[in-house]
Amino acid sequence: MLSLKREPIGQQVMFTKPIQDSETATEVSYEISRMIAKRSRPFNDGDFVKECIEIAAKKMCPETAKKFEKIQLNRMTIQRRIMSLSGNIAEQLNEKTKIIEFFSLALDKSTDISSTAQLLIFILGVTQDFEVLEELLGMCSLKGQTRGVDILNVLLDECSKTYLDLSKLSGVATDGAPLMIGVNSGLVTLLKKHLQEKNINAEDLMQFHCIIQQEALCSKIIEFLNVMKVVVTTVNFIKSRELNHRQFKQFLDDIESEYGDLLYYTVRWLSRGLTLERFLN
Repeated sequence: MLSLKREPIGQQVMFTKPIQDSETATEVSYEISRMIAKRSRPFNDGDFVKECIEIAAKKMCPETAKKFEKIQLNRMTIQRRIMSLSGNIAEQLNEKTKIIEFFSLALDKSTDISSTAQLLIFILGVTQDFEVLEELLGMCSLKGQTRGVDILNVLLDECSKTYLDLSKLSGVATDGAPLMIGVNSGLVTLLKKHLQEKNINAEDLMQFHCIIQQEALCSKIIEFLNVMKVVVTTVNFIKSRELNHRQFKQFLDDIESEYGDLLYYTVRWLSRGLTLERFLN
């Protein structure tokens, strides 16, 4: 009788162990896929990562090396994992937008390397419990024209997908382009008209534009020219000649510096704060 009781238990363990190993392998696959997406690496890097893992496993723990072979990291699997993760993030964002009491939107249109206009929509909202939500709501491609009405349609479609109640919209931030702030056919004007058509009060809608430029003007008022002059002269000396730049990078490597190079943005003044911080460190 005792042996008969032990037999089902042994069978349970025999089937449970492979299932647990498979679930762990799937979890590891998701974690590595997340890191690949976070670092903007190609999907086929997963194959290289798996080869490295298998080499390390065979050398360090050969008795369990076969477990690491179960980790699926081929290109198609990485793609499916990232799509699954992005879908989960979208669901979490949608759940949060449903309980927002008030929110504001920031929009920025730029053109990518394929000459396609991309509209970035950011949301800043607050819940009844004063929990603040600040996220990228969406990135939408504008394949055709980029008029104010085209951007409005894309914005309304994105708000509908994320269950945003436009009656809770308190402010909009854009750049200073005519298609955004034009008096007759700009995005903000058309948005206000749309809200009024929906019997939503648009008079109190706060409008901001050219926020980055305003911060640039503010940075000019702050009196730290004597500091910036020394820093800019030093930075220009390093970046102006390839030899100086290579020697500078080698110097940073030799002293095991936290930073490996100088930082620059396409908008020059945006790098001032971080440049000063790195220069000081």
